[in-house]
Amino acid sequence: MKTWKKITIGVLASLLIILIAIVAFSYLMIQKTFPKYDGEVKVAGLYDSVVIYRDSYAIPYVKAKTEEDAIFALGYLHAQERLFQMDIARRAGEGRLSEILGSKVLPIDKMFKTIGIYKNVKKDYEKLNDISKKYLIAYSKGVNAFIKNAKGKYQLEFDILDYDPYQWTPLHSLVIAKLMAWELNISWWTDIAFANLVKKLGEEKAKELIPSFPENAPTIIPQETKYFSNIDDGIIKVDRQFRELIGMVGTHIGSNNWVVNSQISLSGKPIIANDPHLAYTAPGRWYFAILKSDKLNVEGFTIPGLPAIVIGTNQNIAWALTNVMTDDADFYAEKLDSTNSRYFFNGNWLPLTVRDDTIHVKDSSDVIIKVRSTHRGPIISDIHPFNKLYSNAKVVQALSMKWTALDFSDEIYAMISVNKATNWNEFKNALKYFTVPGQNFVYADNKGNIGYICAARLPIRKTNTTTLVFDGTTDKYDWEGFVPYEQMPKLFNPSQNFIASANNKTVKNFPYHISNIWEPSSRIERIVSLLNSKKLHSVNDFEKYQMDFVSPYAKKISQYIIDAFQNEKITDENVKTAVELLKNWDYNFNSRSQTPTIYTKFLEFLIKNLFEKKMGKDLMEEYVFIANIPYRILEELLENPNSYWFDDLDTPKIENREDIIRKSLYSAVDDLQKEYGNELAQWQWGKVHKVTFKHLFHSASPLLDNLVDIGTYSIGGDGTTIFNTEYSFADLYNKVPKPTRSKPYENILGPSMRYIYDFSQPDYIYLILTTGQSGNFFSDNYKDMTKKWLNGEYIKLPINEKKFTYRSKHKLILLP
Repeated sequence: MKTWKKITIGVLASLLIILIAIVAFSYLMIQKTFPKYDGEVKVAGLYDSVVIYRDSYAIPYVKAKTEEDAIFALGYLHAQERLFQMDIARRAGEGRLSEILGSKVLPIDKMFKTIGIYKNVKKDYEKLNDISKKYLIAYSKGVNAFIKNAKGKYQLEFDILDYDPYQWTPLHSLVIAKLMAWELNISWWTDIAFANLVKKLGEEKAKELIPSFPENAPTIIPQETKYFSNIDDGIIKVDRQFRELIGMVGTHIGSNNWVVNSQISLSGKPIIANDPHLAYTAPGRWYFAILKSDKLNVEGFTIPGLPAIVIGTNQNIAWALTNVMTDDADFYAEKLDSTNSRYFFNGNWLPLTVRDDTIHVKDSSDVIIKVRSTHRGPIISDIHPFNKLYSNAKVVQALSMKWTALDFSDEIYAMISVNKATNWNEFKNALKYFTVPGQNFVYADNKGNIGYICAARLPIRKTNTTTLVFDGTTDKYDWEGFVPYEQMPKLFNPSQNFIASANNKTVKNFPYHISNIWEPSSRIERIVSLLNSKKLHSVNDFEKYQMDFVSPYAKKISQYIIDAFQNEKITDENVKTAVELLKNWDYNFNSRSQTPTIYTKFLEFLIKNLFEKKMGKDLMEEYVFIANIPYRILEELLENPNSYWFDDLDTPKIENREDIIRKSLYSAVDDLQKEYGNELAQWQWGKVHKVTFKHLFHSASPLLDNLVDIGTYSIGGDGTTIFNTEYSFADLYNKVPKPTRSKPYENILGPSMRYIYDFSQPDYIYLILTTGQSGNFFSDNYKDMTKKWLNGEYIKLPINEKKFTYRSKHKLILLP
């Protein structure tokens, strides 16, 4: 053989050996990160052995002798599957992201250090019920047992970021609970935008843009507001940076839940359904588990980091949640003295409470921050320095924040008590301890009862009105305690035989302010319509309802478009076709239909034509950021054909409603032609509206995106359909390139899981997650539920031990 051939063969053989070695090494590295599903594991902290069965979806059935061991096992399971997700969440709430991600996230750490979630749970820990402490300690032991046993074999994210997780404590679970309250608290986002609207537009014009319900929250603008300068939105910008990083984007943070009793159930027993609307992430937000022990017999959806079932059933009762949309935070314009050490209140200068805190930053020096507080709460303007708030001020001023979640609460005890409740009274008594985030609890039991409770901590305000930024120099706007639990809205066995909530206003005449940012009525209208559409409902019907893409809101808006072109000579053929499509539309946001695309693009231009010139682009973007605000205000404005907002101030003519509607549709069709061509057949909604489940590492590199992200998929619906598929209004108008920013019409939030339980089938529960049980992106269970979720399929899961173990694939025994 010639020499060059020998060399070539030798080089190729060497390269092949190296390649095989790399593949083998990579395979071994990946394999070591997979959790152990079979065999036995010795762990410290158990009282007795625990058996864990898993099915093909990695759903666990935990069989323990004591409730402490069952909760220990839940902590171990969460850590096995979602440790990185849990670690990032607790770090965020503690203000410790900079330790692993560097100075780019310093503002986020500064925000949470200033707000003081960790400081407050640490201060309040000893006040918790002893049962809460018992569960938190047992859960922490389970997490730590895995952390200890898995050292050197953690998820790859830890290797990529080059750090190891630290020990879990009960405080970390409390931080994650408060972080959920932070995510679901959206009312305060509007306060600053509304205050700036008043400054820019004046009281009367601003009133038209602030949603209200006159019977318990009239739109009264505090007189002091006119003395404020434009208020900087620094905290909002930092919070958005956090939400984009962690995957908490989207503002239709709500849910659907409903229950029917035996009178209108095909099975003759209550049926309950829930699909919580949260931002999409990979892995998803929920982890399903079945927990069985001496005092605990419950199954349902858990949040990694928390030691209880959040939504589920214990076969005596079942419960489902939606966001109340509680207005539980206020901002105050504070007047500080020249030393920045005192604030002016009720005619006196009072000392600020001041504490120093330290942020450790990866590959950099520590950062020392000074956190100042009034009697209401922290000065959040220190996160990003604010402009002076009074135009005639000669002293330094600031903005403070008061938030119910910074007061003591014991949601862990509430959920443990719900998990164990056997009837309506026990359930009702349990929820007196649940305060944040405010939730609508819908209930059913095996005796045929159904019920509803608004579980939230509602501030009692002297001025029962829309909240803006309040004057902090007086106690006029201070809270006067909280609404007693006994007075909170409740409902038991109503005559209509069903209960439903969809983040709508659930009670008409209530003496206290709950919120003014309810979701538009579209989803609840459609749910009620479906529940009234037939005499008896089945699980199969509920599955169809949860996948419903029909929008009553779109029906109302489309009629205005049709009327505006009623006697109009249309010169553009595609506009003429668009109007005809809207006339014949069934208001179903089917992904294969062109009409939803035309309608949605029309909405985009209608909002732009109404608000951009009068507000300015920046303020408009802030105003439309909370999606339910423009949805609700458009509906109200369109009822007045000669509203000020329809007039284009750049023209001599005074435009009316029909003028602005026609202009918006022409602009929409023109824009669609430029983007997708002149053929309307190419304008399908699914080509525009897509969903991707994004990992924390999204946008790190295209190669990594393909590995860690799930999707992209076409999807139907919008933010007003039961199957909520929200897109960001703000991102339609912000064209600044940004890797983490969602694309126009990208679906960023929706049903984070689906759940149905029929009491006539006590051994089964119907469920589906957006992604899968595993947080390991190499696992088969990382995304094995996504296609089913997209297609409206459910897992009919046996929750009876014999039936579950018969179909189980794995058996793991934890030994003390």
